[in-house]
Amino acid sequence: MLLGELTKTQRGPSRKNMSRIFEALKNAQREREGNLQQDAPVEGAVKIPDRRRSRRWSVDVSVYVYGHGPGKEPFHEEAHTLHVNANGALLILSVPVKNGQTLLLTNRLTEKEQHCRVVYLGARRTRTVEAGVAFPLTNPDFWNLTAEPGGEPAA
Repeated sequence: MLLGELTKTQRGPSRKNMSRIFEALKNAQREREGNLQQDAPVEGAVKIPDRRRSRRWSVDVSVYVYGHGPGKEPFHEEAHTLHVNANGALLILSVPVKNGQTLLLTNRLTEKEQHCRVVYLGARRTRTVEAGVAFPLTNPDFWNLTAEPGGEPAA
């Protein structure tokens, strides 16, 4: 090997890989601008169905959250939702919670109460955590949403 020649592994990604990355970036930009034409589905491709049981909405709802900490000491805090649906919500909490933990939510606007269970712990920030909660039974009335809330449906 001569000085200045590189093996394939030393050169980095191939041109083919770089062009796929470049194409993906161009498509993302076109999609943001609304100029992307959807490609026809690939033959044999399987469409993955949405597994949610009800439509999800990006809505900020203020709720009181009540529960018990690790030492069984009770806690409460005012929290806000990122997304809601008839089966639960994604909350921003400052109190540490665990998967499977039972909580009581009170909708500040309607003062309705709803028991729920933590089913998902997401992004942790400096002082908060995203917590997905599920209701034992479907309850769209808890959020007091009309058929078409002001926010767009979340993907």
